[in-house]
Amino acid sequence: MRFNSWLFLAPLMTGVLEEEMSIRINQSLVPEFIIQRQAESLMENVAKGMPGKPKEVVRLAAYDLAKERIIDQTLMAQESKKRKYEIDPEEVKKGMRKWIRENGGKKIFAKKTHPLIKNQNDLREEIISQIQFNRLLEDESSCPMITEDEARSYYESRPDQFRSEETVTASHLLKKASSEEEFDEAEKKVEIIRKKILKGEDFKTLVRVESDDSVQDGNLGTFGRGKMVPAFEKAAFQLEVGELSQPVRTPFGWHLILLKDRTEGQLIPFEEMKNKIQNYLTERKKDKVFEEFLDGLRNDAEIVEIDEK
Repeated sequence: MRFNSWLFLAPLMTGVLEEEMSIRINQSLVPEFIIQRQAESLMENVAKGMPGKPKEVVRLAAYDLAKERIIDQTLMAQESKKRKYEIDPEEVKKGMRKWIRENGGKKIFAKKTHPLIKNQNDLREEIISQIQFNRLLEDESSCPMITEDEARSYYESRPDQFRSEETVTASHLLKKASSEEEFDEAEKKVEIIRKKILKGEDFKTLVRVESDDSVQDGNLGTFGRGKMVPAFEKAAFQLEVGELSQPVRTPFGWHLILLKDRTEGQLIPFEEMKNKIQNYLTERKKDKVFEEFLDGLRNDAEIVEIDEK
């Protein structure tokens, strides 16, 4: 978990919201254009969580979320400055070099194209703020490591999360098709080939002669769920080892699938998962501790919206 200063924001929004509200957070005034930039940077992710909603509804939701984030970020900045953390100059230089490298390099930086960071002093102040943020975050999210007993309890209550992936190994014979006429013709050919295999003809030999995908004799290797198109996956995972499928239609054409092997999902031993579970649960606990700290900052803060109209 890391908070970024609102100096690292996306370009200005192309659309302007009707409301124009600056925010005063204690003694800091955050202008409207900063909120707009933050909202624009959040638009894509907000839209994913609101499928089918009108663009203006998504824009307003992103704007509200931007305001909340900016309040938290500003309160963090204020609190971190109060604590007067000692800052290593070498850490600042390293952060500045990294920022320049990740934002187009020295030539781009020299052109002063960033809306808020125009020179070395601006960048230095921003990197110092970032370092202070992270120190504050570490201080106020500190909590004891989740114990082994707590990790085991989590493991035992969610067995489905700790099973290895079920996989199958299969080969296929394909007759490609694109038009409905081609699909009809391909289906007839695949049905004839299937009868030959059931009568004893060798699957691999027929793949070499008949398949439109004879690479590696039609061997698809080992795969889990979600790796093949749905119709193919459904048919493959329903087969028994050594069984030949019925003709299967996919967007590529008609297939015959021969299942060679299956590995059932197994419960992964706790000892193999213990460290990962402890780390995951400890990070969740840290997040909760820090959120409580932020709530405290908000409760003690004076936050006022100022109409710019």
